[in-house]
Amino acid sequence: MLAVSASHKVPFRGVRRLSLTRDLRDVADLIEQTFGQEPDRAGQSVASEFRTLAWWGPLLWVLDRMSMGGEGFTGFVWEEDGRVVGNVTLSREWASPNCWLISNVVVAPDYRRRGIARGLMEAAMDFVAARRAAWAFLMVRRENQAAIRLYETLGFSEVGGRVTLRREFPPRPSTEAPLEPGRSVRDITFRDGRALANLARAATPEALQRIQPVQPDFWLTEAEGVPGGWLVNLLGRRSLRRVLEEDRRLLAYARLDIARRKYHRLRFMALPPARGQVEAPLLSRMLNALAGAAPLPVLADVGAEEMPAIEFLRARGFAESRWLLVMARRMESPTTRIFEEG
Repeated sequence: MLAVSASHKVPFRGVRRLSLTRDLRDVADLIEQTFGQEPDRAGQSVASEFRTLAWWGPLLWVLDRMSMGGEGFTGFVWEEDGRVVGNVTLSREWASPNCWLISNVVVAPDYRRRGIARGLMEAAMDFVAARRAAWAFLMVRRENQAAIRLYETLGFSEVGGRVTLRREFPPRPSTEAPLEPGRSVRDITFRDGRALANLARAATPEALQRIQPVQPDFWLTEAEGVPGGWLVNLLGRRSLRRVLEEDRRLLAYARLDIARRKYHRLRFMALPPARGQVEAPLLSRMLNALAGAAPLPVLADVGAEEMPAIEFLRARGFAESRWLLVMARRMESPTTRIFEEG
């Protein structure tokens, strides 16, 4: 009698490269399962983006290979029990190609505390080091202390932060805070591009600028916008861009996008020596510009260092929706670990 032994393939378990053609829907489900119920709906937005990319998976793979050698947008997944249970995404920082952004570090709830997040991060760091990058950076919620501790053990340290505050409806118009003598608030013009870039450099922590340098071209484009122009109205919003200045020196900048659906958005930054003096005059005028706007939520984005602005917005009924820490690691020599291609 001939004995036949059946060989059973052992299911793959562990880290492998993200496949743009087969993993994106699974990653979207994983992100939505983990972050979809958060109040700022950021998880839902990211999951939706991954599902959209999944429709274009083969084309996305071809374009990525053509443009960045298959490494402009990549990452790793952790596969176990025949399913994707962990993910980390990697992308080059557009403003600084020698830096890599690490994002979407997520592990399915039933698989946590097994070292999966560390394994994914180590794979990501080996990948970045092998490309001889100068920096790797990521963003993490301030309250996620377990993740922060993990990143610290991997050599990351805090370099800055971004805060999003939310108000469910626009505030009622109020008396605008008075301006100090010699100061004024006005709309920006095309002449303000360089001054806006200088203001952004002064307002942004130096450690953060090492990985996300201020781009003058962006602020030149920002200064060219025409408030209430036909194009932004056609797109369903109009933008107000204003500065507070003294003797032609810009002390603060704010942008308000007034929308017809979803939410209004406010952004603000101030020259460090002027903080505590410019928030009420400029922000009170920006919020009053919402009079008559659609009754939508208002999101306000400021740097974590802009504490006077955060306090002003809290007093006007805004609450913290998301506080992100930016953490970065200076890269060293590449390692030799090799991972299976997806």
